[in-house]
Amino acid sequence: MPAFATDTFTFRRGTPADAALLADLGWRTFDETFAAYNTPEDMAAFKPTMYTPALQAAELADRHTEFLIVEAAGEAVAYVKWNTSPAPAEITGQKPFQISRLYLLQACTGRGLGDTLMKMSLERAKQNGHDVVWLTVWESNERAIRFYQKYGFREAGELTFVLGEDVQRDLYLQREV
Repeated sequence: MPAFATDTFTFRRGTPADAALLADLGWRTFDETFAAYNTPEDMAAFKPTMYTPALQAAELADRHTEFLIVEAAGEAVAYVKWNTSPAPAEITGQKPFQISRLYLLQACTGRGLGDTLMKMSLERAKQNGHDVVWLTVWESNERAIRFYQKYGFREAGELTFVLGEDVQRDLYLQREV
């Protein structure tokens, strides 16, 4: 991967043609972030449950879902997935907006891109009349939790996340728009 010495990011909406790209990028970012904390067997078992072109195509076709893809030097390096489906009972608000994934390749962290994507997400929620923004995060992902807290997200509940055979605890976080 290029070093992106002079980061010039471009942003575009995901299209049905991006299913394979999102499957690959989603898995690469997930693997970079979580492989060190999980067994190779659990990671391998989890991959086909979330990161296949067919699953990404279904998400791209969902009328409640939108992807914003970030490119640098001609390569997809990050994306955010937004969802307006009904939220779980733990989430308050009449018109919730979910940041379902905010994924960056490690080579792009620490350059303000996560902040840019968060600000774009919050603005998107505001522009579309949403009253609460919510997301989930693994309880052990302290860096992500600190990042979300910086933007005013607070714990609203918990859920079970199964990665292979490992049962983990995720947190619901939310903030008002």
